[in-house]
Amino acid sequence: MSSVLLSRLILHLGRCMAAMLEQETRPFGLAEGEFRVLSSLFSQPDGGAHPSELCAKTLQSPANMSRMSDALVSRGLITRVSSVHDRRKMVLRITVQGEELVRRLLPTLYGPLFEMFKEFSEEEQQQLIGLLKRLGAKLIPAASHLDPPASHVDPRASHLDPPVSHLDPERAE
Repeated sequence: MSSVLLSRLILHLGRCMAAMLEQETRPFGLAEGEFRVLSSLFSQPDGGAHPSELCAKTLQSPANMSRMSDALVSRGLITRVSSVHDRRKMVLRITVQGEELVRRLLPTLYGPLFEMFKEFSEEEQQQLIGLLKRLGAKLIPAASHLDPPASHVDPRASHLDPPVSHLDPERAE
């Protein structure tokens, strides 16, 4: 019973968090998934990534990533150029305008999250991170044959460790 309850609770929490983020990003003209793409690019040291890498980090299908990147390019928030290393590959890169939007959104988005987690000590938060990573390391390979977007997820769960130094709201101000 505990496993069933945990899975239902995790699904419910994930949906609630996604809905909360969606509600906060909509006034800025972004869907929650588009914000995940922007924040993933924002967190990269050079501001760029291949679409396949972003699919893994944002849990998006290639078709959805293509649609979202088209929308973000048309709004001037990212660019799409051929890779200098392999002309067959594309690189998505956040623009100055995209960075400015992420910086404006971070305090709005992460304020409610920090409020939620303030009840947990740093030690408890680190413990929860460790436990969720362990769960993710088991879940992702098990689910990779079921859902096309999951097949683009690195089974080593490295996407669970995105560089987040750029996502610090203190830095965003």
